Amino acid sequence: MAEVILKNVSKIYEGGTKAVNNVNIEVKDKEFVVLVGPSGCGKSTTLRMIAGLEEITEGELYIDEKLVNDVSPKDRDIAMVFQNYALYPHMTVYENMAFGLKLRKFPKDQIKERVHEAARILEIEDLLQRKPKALSGGQRQRVAVGRAIVRKPKVFLFDEPLSNLDAKLRVQMRTEISKLHHALEATMIYVTHDQTEAMTMGDKIVVMKDGFVQQIDSPLNLYNYPVNKFVAGFIGSPSMNFINGKIVEENGFLFKDDSNSITIKIPENSSSKLKNYKDKEVILGVRPEEIYDSPMESNNGKMQKMDVVLEVVEPLGNEILLYFTISGSQIVARIPPREKPAQGSAMSLFLNTDKLHFFDKQGELAI
Repeated sequence: MAEVILKNVSKIYEGGTKAVNNVNIEVKDKEFVVLVGPSGCGKSTTLRMIAGLEEITEGELYIDEKLVNDVSPKDRDIAMVFQNYALYPHMTVYENMAFGLKLRKFPKDQIKERVHEAARILEIEDLLQRKPKALSGGQRQRVAVGRAIVRKPKVFLFDEPLSNLDAKLRVQMRTEISKLHHALEATMIYVTHDQTEAMTMGDKIVVMKDGFVQQIDSPLNLYNYPVNKFVAGFIGSPSMNFINGKIVEENGFLFKDDSNSITIKIPENSSSKLKNYKDKEVILGVRPEEIYDSPMESNNGKMQKMDVVLEVVEPLGNEILLYFTISGSQIVARIPPREKPAQGSAMSLFLNTDKLHFFDKQGELAI
């Protein structure tokens, strides 16, 4: 396997549209790296440049310490799994998986060995004589992955491979691809717009927006230490709540929202970072799971009481989501599945003030 390094890589289309802007990413040998972001953020274009399907306008791309900007896709020793499977409908599963090896003039016995080995790993040995139209979506995706495995490439590339599957099958295939990564000890680069996929699969996550890399970090660090409001809101489901307000000093530092409906005493560990923001506008961020229906729910941290009116109540079986409004911002809280509160009722909730995030109002960077 091999490492992949992108140095100051950009993609500029005719007319001056910059799809990818000065991207620097290092994918280590045997690492599983996920590129994640909303549609149009440049993640698929970045993957296609690694594959050689898009020309790099600026910057350098190295695979296994070799500069490959001008190397054709077939000579980069990579294998790509596409969103739409890209299987040949007139060929059997076996023929689809063997096709790339036949083109490279592999001996028949070696082709047979590799195809059966990949089929065994993916548990599709009994499907080898079927044609794609006789397969389910999940089975077709396994065949597409198998076609990549038989190549034994240096790098596997996945371009939103699960987006055409139903929710239950996506979870199952997510697990299968993670297991496959450990079994093959392969270098894998995976593109998705689904942050849950990114968080559960990646050793390292690259968050992109508008062609720029926002943050590269481990899943837990992205969740706990987002560098800006965009990353904070993108990572986590339901996403982080945001409330506009101001920092004031009254026997310590307080956060007051724009309509003065809540006042939050800021713990000392956060106060030092906010000294320069006295009497300035900031954005408060709080995750739904840090809002409790009981002050005893949090084992640590200081709890701040909030009296709210519930606008929407969503029981999900394993949890209940509560929606309400503070200072014009819709807020969601995630609580355990006890007795369901009534929609429209008044309720006291408790905020863990040790888990607050603050962002600069102008640049939206984390404070």
